[in-house]
Amino acid sequence: MVRRTRPAPPATHRRPAHRRRTAILERMPQQRRRPVVTAVAALIAAGLVAGGFALTAQRSGEDPVVGAGAATVTPSATAADGAARDGTVTITRTGPDLPGADVLDRCDTDSRATVARYDTAALGQVVLQCGTSGQGYEHIRVRHTVDWRDVLGPRSDRDWDDAMLTAVQSVLESPPTGYPQDAGDGKVCYAAPVRFDDGSRPAAEPNVRVIVSATTDRVITAFPTDDGGC
Repeated sequence: MVRRTRPAPPATHRRPAHRRRTAILERMPQQRRRPVVTAVAALIAAGLVAGGFALTAQRSGEDPVVGAGAATVTPSATAADGAARDGTVTITRTGPDLPGADVLDRCDTDSRATVARYDTAALGQVVLQCGTSGQGYEHIRVRHTVDWRDVLGPRSDRDWDDAMLTAVQSVLESPPTGYPQDAGDGKVCYAAPVRFDDGSRPAAEPNVRVIVSATTDRVITAFPTDDGGC
């Protein structure tokens, strides 16, 4: 008996593995691949935004205040009736103790606590925080207490911060014509002459200068000076 040999099946051509994966991906519906691409793009965009914010905060040298953006500074040139104003700061020789013990007590635990708020025409609401050695009430206390005491001299028994807080409120909320002025590096400057409620002027440093951050809307410093202006 003769055994018949079954013919071998024709050889089939198999694609290499990497080509099969490519073909499968090409056959995948586009809507399945888009979410992956979209997610990657979103992550990249979020990283760029976060990096830009961190760089801005680092350059400014200040802690960013949430919700506070840069403001366009325009001088407060006239009073409401259109008349020019000199913006002279008047310090009363008697008056309440400012800002009050309860306010300063908060500064012992929170450097961002607010000591005072001011409504300004150029920047909107500006705050004086308890602050640090670099800005706010603490900076002014450390650097300029003696200067403010010299302003008061023998004419008043009020404390240094009574005079300082009175001057800051007056010059920010009712500035002289042409203020604020650009002080560079995201800051603006206010300045005004100082007098007492009896019409006399301080013998030493009869002007006040206040520096405000236009990017964080915070008072950085306030001090008396011999020369007027910024």
